[in-house]
Amino acid sequence: MTIELLRRPLILVAHPDDETLGCGGLLQRVPASMVVFATDGTPAGYGLERTFGSLKAYSEMRFQEGSCALAHIPNCAFKWLTRTDGSHFNDQHLFEDLADAAISLRSIAQSFSPDAIISHAYEGGHIDHDACSFIAMHIAAALSLKRFEFPLYWLDQNGKAVLQQFRDINPGAAGGLEGATRDVVEWQLSEAEILCKNKMQAEYHTQWGTVSTFAPCTERFRPAVTNSLSFSIAQSRSYLCQARPPRFYHTHHHRLPAKALLRKFAQFEEWRRQRDDWPQE
Repeated sequence: MTIELLRRPLILVAHPDDETLGCGGLLQRVPASMVVFATDGTPAGYGLERTFGSLKAYSEMRFQEGSCALAHIPNCAFKWLTRTDGSHFNDQHLFEDLADAAISLRSIAQSFSPDAIISHAYEGGHIDHDACSFIAMHIAAALSLKRFEFPLYWLDQNGKAVLQQFRDINPGAAGGLEGATRDVVEWQLSEAEILCKNKMQAEYHTQWGTVSTFAPCTERFRPAVTNSLSFSIAQSRSYLCQARPPRFYHTHHHRLPAKALLRKFAQFEEWRRQRDDWPQE
């Protein structure tokens, strides 16, 4: 199955707006779809409560923006990943709850019965994006589903953001470049599709400074090239990740070493192997 033949994909994204930036055109082309938001889109420690009154108010605004954006797409449903108690996963901390997130996604996927799962590429740009890529890999394998991925952003060796381009290196391949550029599908959206995608992006008022930097005319996809070995190798040295609200909100001083994420991936692999109700891959 190729990306062009999908009829009922499940699209797992880290935050409201990721689905529009990476898949706004694809969502218009498929007959039915399910978008799953992995986190509440509300990172603590950035002074958001000063601007929006509280983190809860900001989270509700993010939820509403996601709902309004997807209202432009007929036959598109959406859900949030939740813990068993109904609470949402915190922005930048999805990696700490991989097992609960995977259980939630498996339940949603079993109910929706997609023909494929689409999620972020493992690219080292955002810790939640990479956590989603990892979770999508396991759920696709557990349910025997095809898996595709899309790029959003990562930093080159000079620290410059690279948008909507796949990284060249597949860390899980013996040859280094295996599968990195092969089978990449690049879609040029029509004028009507771009107009709709622009409307979707415009719904994200709180994220406009970010979404406005992404070109709406092109989307890229490929069959997912990562495997469990891929997720034992870091794609960046560290991630922006607030452990607690800093006193003066100097966010650039608070980064999480990539090895902390790799440890969580390894812990999930051990958890999965010990579960009788989880298919062994």
